Amino acid sequence: MSGKMTTKQRQPIALRSTDNMNQPLPVLDKRFQIDSHYGVVVHRNFKPLYADDNYARTFGFDSGAAILAVDSLLELIAPHEHETAVRDYEAIMAGRDNPGIHTYRNIGNDGTEFIVLTVDHVIDWQGEPAMQITVMDLSAQFDTLQQLHDSERRYRELVDGSIQGILVHRDFRPLFCNQAFAGMFGFDSPQALLATESILPLFSADFHQQARKNYHSLVSGRKNNLISEIECQRIDGKTGWLNLLSRPITWNGGQAIQVTAMDISRQHQLRKQLEYRANYDGLTELLNRRATSEILEAQLVSHRLQALPLCCVLIDLDDFKAVNDRFGHCVGDEVLRQFAVTCRHHLRQTDFVGRWGGEEFILVLPNTIAEQARILTERLRQEIASIAVATSSGEIGITVCMGIADLRDGEKSAEPLLSRADRALYAAKHNGKNRVELAEG
Repeated sequence: MSGKMTTKQRQPIALRSTDNMNQPLPVLDKRFQIDSHYGVVVHRNFKPLYADDNYARTFGFDSGAAILAVDSLLELIAPHEHETAVRDYEAIMAGRDNPGIHTYRNIGNDGTEFIVLTVDHVIDWQGEPAMQITVMDLSAQFDTLQQLHDSERRYRELVDGSIQGILVHRDFRPLFCNQAFAGMFGFDSPQALLATESILPLFSADFHQQARKNYHSLVSGRKNNLISEIECQRIDGKTGWLNLLSRPITWNGGQAIQVTAMDISRQHQLRKQLEYRANYDGLTELLNRRATSEILEAQLVSHRLQALPLCCVLIDLDDFKAVNDRFGHCVGDEVLRQFAVTCRHHLRQTDFVGRWGGEEFILVLPNTIAEQARILTERLRQEIASIAVATSSGEIGITVCMGIADLRDGEKSAEPLLSRADRALYAAKHNGKNRVELAEG
């Protein structure tokens, strides 16, 4: 058996249609249940950017660092799969195809081939798009099932039953589920889940209305299948994330919906962590320069189209270099953190604050005229001036200079706005520091 084994090329894996869904789906022997860890790698054009140790061990390497030494992840994929892997990657990164779930034959460090299940996600990595792949080694399960069953259909059902949760429901009343699906929600057995009146309470309330719309679209024939990524609520109070593939079937002579589920909680958590690291400054936990620039440009376009006022404020901490030189960078870091905390506490929920670089910061004030911005920043300046940071020589204070600029007619980019805010900031520093200046002209 070789090659890519998705049910439909570049589509998430789903159960094959069966001739008679009236028959109960099989429950696998515990010997053949999947019991492995996910591995995660991030790459751009198959050049590895990040790999965890689980991913490395899947391919026979000692650590994720060893994966980063590989020139191309194509070395880990069977040669006959290279063309497909490259084509899929280019299609997804170009937006011609959606990320999904696939199976490939890969090559371990010892040269042996094995089968992996992969889940794709396009993420932002250090300001540029990259591909995040989550893998699970399925070799042992595929080999065992292939030996046990000659029927390709039976083999497919067993594989899906071993790695995915399966549920059949009619208007959200459960009719059948396997152990994998029950376990995803903390139930001890399928029977315990089947005793519930409705599966809707197992999903976040935000999804209920959409779930009902999806159900009617499927049973009415308007949709053949639907894919959803939703937050679920386990009976033990914990939350998780599932990828659901729903399709209409006939069950005991009536219409029903079959749901195939995969637990993607770990991938979702990792994706959130990567997104946070890509958009926030690690020291101050404020937006970083790239994220703030994107927000400023987006706000500028929106406010210009709606003819709304917008202000930008550049902030610089006074004599910050002297703090670092005299008290050390630990104290300097604490000054920056205290400044960030004060900004978060005293700015409006609609405002954006980011670290522009070093000891310089930026405020984006939507729907705000210059005079409002002056009042708000003057109040913030006073709050910052009241901060006291402990040092070995006693407490030290913080002061800042601020330069305000408002959006002018005809400005189509942030550059002139930032330039005028920078000149106002320079004027504040030149005029004695610890002050707010409004851009002239």
